Amino acid sequence: MNWFKKLFSSLKSDNTSDNNIKIADEDYFIDLEEKLLTFDCGLEFSEYLIENIKKPPNPLKGEFTTKQVEEKITNLCKETLQNAYKPNNFNTKNKRIIFITGVNGSGKTTSIGKLAYFFKNLNKKILIAPCDTFRAAAGEQLEKWANRSNVSFHSPSQGKNQRPDSVLFEAITKMKTENFDMLLVDTAGRLQNKKELMDELARLSKVIEKHSDSNIEIDRWLVIDATTGQNGYQQAVAFNEVSPLSGLILTKFDGSAKGGIVFAISHKLKIPIKFIGIGEQIDKLEIFNPEKFVEEIFS
Repeated sequence: MNWFKKLFSSLKSDNTSDNNIKIADEDYFIDLEEKLLTFDCGLEFSEYLIENIKKPPNPLKGEFTTKQVEEKITNLCKETLQNAYKPNNFNTKNKRIIFITGVNGSGKTTSIGKLAYFFKNLNKKILIAPCDTFRAAAGEQLEKWANRSNVSFHSPSQGKNQRPDSVLFEAITKMKTENFDMLLVDTAGRLQNKKELMDELARLSKVIEKHSDSNIEIDRWLVIDATTGQNGYQQAVAFNEVSPLSGLILTKFDGSAKGGIVFAISHKLKIPIKFIGIGEQIDKLEIFNPEKFVEEIFS
């Protein structure tokens, strides 16, 4: 059962009209808002959905049938994803730096390996920069992913204890001198409320801005574990304040369970979702397609 069907199958209305059509009474709407919250849609987006059911230009007057409510919410969710979506330009000849951030356990390192594999298959020359020098084994894990993806890995000149901003500067220099098409930058997993780590993130972002050429596109993507729900939304808010995000990667996504976080982020932050992780294998990273996504969860 998909996300949408599971949501509405759990709602109940004891009232029926003369022609046996279910009527959405006040208890139904209270139940609906509670269910939207359990599906990680967040309070603001849940209230937005319910309030806009009754808004012009086509307000529903009098009694609401549950069918009308479902159709209206379907359309509002579609609009929400479309409003945040931005077409990808991965096949251009422009060079690109993708700066990857996220908290520990979100699937950041794995996502970088999958991204490397994805872009390698687009005939891009890829370099990975291990700027997570905080976690001892991070560089080794990332290098394994680079080898699996058959892409280049930047080994810091001063070893494991080198400052992250120094590693990043070396990698950018290598990207330019050795003519790489793309640089994927790993960063230390950090909690959004740890000021010293967030400050480090801001410094790394400034290094990219300072040392990149004008012909290099810069992306800042946050990796979010979709199962963390509203905590994932708070992560997006905090990281976006430190280093404005241009995209999101949702990992461990299971459309049959929750998934409302997709709509909450798109509605409030307008940050486009770039990829969705759907498995552990190296090729289990899909470009986010709003139309396909909507078809799957609303079919």
